Amino acid sequence: MELLRLNNTTSLSASFSGLTASAQYTIEYDDLVTGNSYSASATANGSGVASFAIPSHYITYTGSLAASVKNNSGNVVNITNIDIVRPYTEISGLVSGLKITTSQATEYERLARYIIDSHTGGFSFIRKEKELIGDGSDQLLIDENIHKLHKLYENGLLIFDASSNANESDYKISKQLNAVVLDIPESNRLNYKKVWRDRFLDVDFYEGYEYVVDGDFGWVVIPQDIQEASQLLVQDIVEDNLKYVNKYIESFDNDDFRIQFSKGYSTSTGNRVVDRILERYQKSFRVGVL
Repeated sequence: MELLRLNNTTSLSASFSGLTASAQYTIEYDDLVTGNSYSASATANGSGVASFAIPSHYITYTGSLAASVKNNSGNVVNITNIDIVRPYTEISGLVSGLKITTSQATEYERLARYIIDSHTGGFSFIRKEKELIGDGSDQLLIDENIHKLHKLYENGLLIFDASSNANESDYKISKQLNAVVLDIPESNRLNYKKVWRDRFLDVDFYEGYEYVVDGDFGWVVIPQDIQEASQLLVQDIVEDNLKYVNKYIESFDNDDFRIQFSKGYSTSTGNRVVDRILERYQKSFRVGVL
């Protein structure tokens, strides 16, 4: 199941059918990325449909939830995965610009988003904890974008809490959004592992120490060029210009919109302009980051 979180979304819910009319049910959510758990209750209507509230946390963040619906006896009556995602372009804009229905625009945007994600790794925005190992420098490098630091742990001990005024030291995100650093003037910062001449200098993140970063990771907003790439792909879908891509689809499940591409599909989206855009977002590796 996929739930779209739009810019004006104020609440989200997941509906399940085939239940006993007027019966009480409970749903348990397990976040597959963060490990957090949530629960909610609902009563099925006369048609056997129950709608469960999604935690307000996902009004801000994307998420992937494993959901289990249980009856009053505690028996599981439905299991599914729920993905809370942002569309990569406005659905209303596709409807008006391409003269298609809202249902078609939603379906085509999802296919375009899947193609983009298969080349880039996606544009999620998640609050999570990330484990890292210090490298003996004054910066804790991270292999993905980080936008906000909530908490920082060193060898299991909390050393920074953004909600507290009692921190012994203050930390912040680097300007490049790829590291946690001590909040001091940059001229005093050692941005590389110490060499012999620096052997007496102190460092902020000790080599071999285990750090846990509780932060906001990913993309706060969908980049403008990714929105444009999504629009171009949807236009190609409407005009049936994606025959190159279609021939590499091995399986397609219309109920959950799962698509599986063959191994030969790896070099092109079928649109050269989109390919050029996505090249900027292909994942790279940083040496020394775990």
